[in-house]
Amino acid sequence: MIDVPPTSSTISALADGAKGQNMAAAVLVVSQNVVRRLTFVLFAGQSIASLGMTSAITVGALAAMQLFGTPAVAGVPSTVFVLGTALGAYPTGRLMSRYGRRLGLTLGFGVGAVGTALGAFTLIAVVPLLLMIAHLLMGLARGAVDQGRFAAADLVTQERRARAISWVVLGGTAGGIGGPLFIGPASRLATQLGFDPLAGPYVVAALLFVLGSVVMFVFLRPDPRDIGRRLAQSATMVVDTTPARTFREALRSADVQTALTAMILGQVVMTTVMVMTPLQMTEHLHHTLDDVAIVIAAHVTGMYASSIVTGLVADRLGHGRTILVGAMLLILACVLAPFASETIRLAAALFVLGVGWNFCFVSGSSLLTDSLRPNERPRIQGTNDLLVGLVAALASLLSGIGFVTIGYTGIALAGITLALTLFALTLYTVRWKRAAA
Repeated sequence: MIDVPPTSSTISALADGAKGQNMAAAVLVVSQNVVRRLTFVLFAGQSIASLGMTSAITVGALAAMQLFGTPAVAGVPSTVFVLGTALGAYPTGRLMSRYGRRLGLTLGFGVGAVGTALGAFTLIAVVPLLLMIAHLLMGLARGAVDQGRFAAADLVTQERRARAISWVVLGGTAGGIGGPLFIGPASRLATQLGFDPLAGPYVVAALLFVLGSVVMFVFLRPDPRDIGRRLAQSATMVVDTTPARTFREALRSADVQTALTAMILGQVVMTTVMVMTPLQMTEHLHHTLDDVAIVIAAHVTGMYASSIVTGLVADRLGHGRTILVGAMLLILACVLAPFASETIRLAAALFVLGVGWNFCFVSGSSLLTDSLRPNERPRIQGTNDLLVGLVAALASLLSGIGFVTIGYTGIALAGITLALTLFALTLYTVRWKRAAA
């Protein structure tokens, strides 16, 4: 069971109306169980979604090439998916703000089930354009499911928030390791049943998303949004009736600016280098697809498995210092990658790239939550993910042009420049806050 013990604020929030030491002790046990259980449910949901997404996305390029008859459109499903992820974040945030995290996540998994089922139908019925709609719906689902990390942040107070977020992000490791394992058996089963073999992974993903939707609807009770609001109320002993800020108003805060910058620039550096590494390996270094799989597996492992330590580091060192560490790791990865020709060295460089992204992503997410009041979190967090997703989609599109014009080394140099910018801006904010204190 995931150990995310609540603080005294959590206890008082859930023990509203309890009197006497005996009653308080009973509520202590219940509140620990509630926080642990809800955090585990969110972790399980992220793991299920990661397994489904990875198994479907992995065959998306192959499905597009098969349906359209040309490799020129092989990258379109991935781009549509990233765009859908961005577009799904904002409406989900507004929905969660009004109706709660549970409903938003349940619907998100439901949309994922529809999208992956449509992907399977596209291959069986041979309707090429439906493949893009399927991946758009899958992206919308991803935009909703990613809000689960903010639901975990609602469950605890500030000193444990990064650890709570990191546990949910850790669920992505399941997809990176286990997702590809579903592809072979699912494809063979589909062939035995007389269907297109590529339809198999989509069917498996649809079943996983149905499972995730049921898990969220049945087990995510009480709603993390409500616990977060009670936590804030218990800390001040008053009900916060201050109107929620708009995203533009919140952006005036230096902490919000730092959080947004960390997530955007970290995502851009990671995306551009990661997307072009397989092409660099096959076209210029003449590696096999098996070598590419090893490198990408190392990268995904770095992205998610490092969450085991990231939350602890962020809660102890502070968000700003953790972002600085992430920026330095991104710089190191961009220095190593262009000079690595062997599979092992490339895998090490991409692993470091993933860890750097994780440090920026987890710390930025936690810092953003700390900087917002409970009544404005879901909507502004959704807007944040919308911007991060849009920039990532643009970076994915431009990375191909960059590879042709300035090469893999040029892309790495651009990544170094962006990571240095992130380092400088964060260092300025950290020193400014220290001077102000």
